[in-house]
Amino acid sequence: MRILQKGYMLDGSLIQIEEWKENYPFMPYGSTLAAYTKSKMSHKGAFAPKGNEVYRFEFDFNSNEEAEEAFNNLIEGKSLLSEYKQYISRPEYTDCI
Repeated sequence: MRILQKGYMLDGSLIQIEEWKENYPFMPYGSTLAAYTKSKMSHKGAFAPKGNEVYRFEFDFNSNEEAEEAFNNLIEGKSLLSEYKQYISRPEYTDCI
């Protein structure tokens, strides 16, 4: 895994575009966006999000272009993470973003 871009949302949360194709050839180049932000809800489980604690949320887009567009919109404050819930890798955690 390689980090292609790093930035911060207006609330200070780190976001980054990740390149996983080198490790997993079936994945599109640079299509993963990871957000390290406080979870709004808690879920059961040792590795699940906990309310008001920073958690890594992963969003898998169809292309690098889509991931970059979301990245730019998020750091410019034009979009919220919740607007990309259809791309979240763990749909059971959509209530956390």
